Amino acid sequence: MGLFLTTPEGVHLDFGTHDPMLREKKFLKSVLKILEERSHDRNSIVHQLAVRGLGNLVYGAPEKVKKHKKFLMVILIRALNDTFSSEVIGESMKALANVLKELKGKDIGSSFRDLTQQIRTYFDNEEDDLRLMAFVLFGILARFTKRKWKAYFADQVRKSWVTLLLHLQDPNPKVSTVRPTVTYLLTELKPEELQVDICRHLVSVSC
Repeated sequence: MGLFLTTPEGVHLDFGTHDPMLREKKFLKSVLKILEERSHDRNSIVHQLAVRGLGNLVYGAPEKVKKHKKFLMVILIRALNDTFSSEVIGESMKALANVLKELKGKDIGSSFRDLTQQIRTYFDNEEDDLRLMAFVLFGILARFTKRKWKAYFADQVRKSWVTLLLHLQDPNPKVSTVRPTVTYLLTELKPEELQVDICRHLVSVSC
């Protein structure tokens, strides 16, 4: 689905396709400014479309993602906190999944910590689509943990192991399609660490 915008110069751009004009600095700058402004709109539909447009940058101008990574991450992570629209949150997750695939660990920087913590909060969400995308995103984040964030991410997985285990039996077939990702995350825990955590959980539940 394309997102059509008109720049101040009167140029019509399709932000959901490989529109060659998006690669032109003057047009892309105008479009990003428009989308940033609309991402603050109180109308959830406008906000959702703005977030979708930012995620579609990957298709329209993939080589520009790294250049505008900080700009994109700030807006998309903020959208995860939308308290009025689950559609905005879901759109943000999809956009983040697209953007993260174009980045490396060093490109994310300190956003990794905030993003990891926020994504975890959706593991138990009642909405299947949000739960699904949360696991997908968490799996994508796992590939950034080879160096700097390895210990931190392992700790986040450890804190979520109960939810991850339960997810292996998720009642929604669509959500359970990311089972391989969950299994991979659980293998990141050492057996002895998992055993200790299981014992602690059982003790806390029985008290």
